[in-house]
This record gives sequence, C-alpha cells and structure tokens, in this order.
Amino acid sequence: MQNALQGQTVLIAGITDKASLALAIAKEAKNQGATLVCTGLGRTPHHSNLSEKGAAYLDRTFADFQATIKEELGADVKTFPLDVTLDGSIEDFTDFCKKEHITLGGFVHSIAMDKTIRGGVVKPMLDVTREEFMDALNVSAYSLVAMTRSLLQKGVLSNKASVLALSYLGAEKIVVHPYKNIGVAKAALERIIFELAFELGKSHEIQVNAVRFSPYTASKAGGAIEGLVKAVEDCNQLAPLGNARPEDLAFECVYLLRKGNRITGEIRHVDGGYHIRG
Repeated sequence: MQNALQGQTVLIAGITDKASLALAIAKEAKNQGATLVCTGLGRTPHHSNLSEKGAAYLDRTFADFQATIKEELGADVKTFPLDVTLDGSIEDFTDFCKKEHITLGGFVHSIAMDKTIRGGVVKPMLDVTREEFMDALNVSAYSLVAMTRSLLQKGVLSNKASVLALSYLGAEKIVVHPYKNIGVAKAALERIIFELAFELGKSHEIQVNAVRFSPYTASKAGGAIEGLVKAVEDCNQLAPLGNARPEDLAFECVYLLRKGNRITGEIRHVDGGYHIRG
C-alpha cells in the first residue's frame, strides 16, 4: 500500500507512551498519508472535586502524552485531553473538532481500563466488585458507543468512514495468563462491534471492525498483567508464525481504515496464527 489514507483525517484515541500499540498504528497511518488527531487522558473542566494527587496524575499523564505525540508524530498533530467516562468531555472534543473544521474518515479506539489488575496481580472473578466491573465496561467497551455517537451527531465522523477497536483473544476464551474481568469487558466491546457494524453500515455506510493482537508486554497496560511475560514466550512458540509485531498490527489497521473496503463486523487476528490453537 502506498498513500492508502491520503486525504483522510484519522482519530487515534488511547496513546499512552512510546510503546503503545496505538502509537504504532498512528505512525503507519501518518506514513500512509493520513492527517492525525490524537486524544489522551487529561484533566478537563468536567472533573470536579479532584484531590491534589488526582489532579497531578491527570496533568502529568496528559503532559507525557503530548510529549510523546510531539516527539514521535510531530508538532503538527492536534491533541486534546479526553476522559471517556465523562459525556461532557466527549462533547468538548467533538465541539473542538467542529471548531477546527475536522472531519474524520477514521477512528481508532485503543482505550481500556481495569482496576482489578494491580501490581501485576489479576483479581479472581468472584472477588471483582460491582464498581470495578462497571468501571471496566464503561471505559473499555461503552466508550466506543459514547464516542461514536457524539462524533456522528456533531457531523464529525463522515459517511463511509471506518471505526476500529483493539481487542484480544481473551475476549473469547481462557488464555494462558489471567485476563478475567478485562476479558469480559473486551467481550462486550466485540459484541458492540457487531451491533454498530449493522446499524452504521445501514445508516452511514460506516465500517466497524476490531483487531486482536498477540500478547504484548512493552506497553504500560501489557506490562501490568500477571503472567503476560511467560504468555508472550509460550505464544511465540505455539503460534505458527510466532508472535506478531506492532508494525504487523499497524499494517492491518491501516488496511481496515481505508474507505470503501466493504469489510465490516469483523474480529480480525494479528497474532501469528496463535488463535487457531486449541
């Protein structure tokens, strides 16, 4: 592919650091001609009653995000602070896009959170609280609905655009490392993919797909999951082609971000074929 996304503006939501899979996708999208808009977690006017520690965390997280974008993607890439748990924050972002005359031809959702994963330990499912369960669903799954709705209602997401979310094999089956609560949230995300693919295909000719990637430890999220280092080794040996690389994921995502593919409702695998193992 050469200049596969020329003339398209693509939103990348969920870049956290230099090892983020979303950053690899952003780099290849830009390499293929896309203009990028990136959102990262940060403090917004809709955050109220924040502790000093909480405010400092949000400010530091967004500053690190902006520094990563500037260094890795360039100072010309527009950035915006976004908390997907707050409808007002989502609305502020879509209003920003309208003000900047941004029309999106693609939207990459790489957002997940699970408070039951702490210090490299994953809580047993029976120990997960109602609040922890709902928080994971809210951030990791429902946020795709909330963001897509707002982008459509404000006319920011164009007809025939492509929406793409990152998932994992743990949404479907018990994997070789504890995944538990976040696996349930990813399963919800994948079911949402099917529903949005049907609804938005009929109404706006929008493609909606998800991609499952190999186990990956380099990012902040991956590095926090219990047993994932061993899982990377095991999957690399068991997968017919070995584990996939971030650039493999990026190539597949760029392909799916192209307009007019007529590919929708797909859960694609970029994992060296590991998913075919029993």
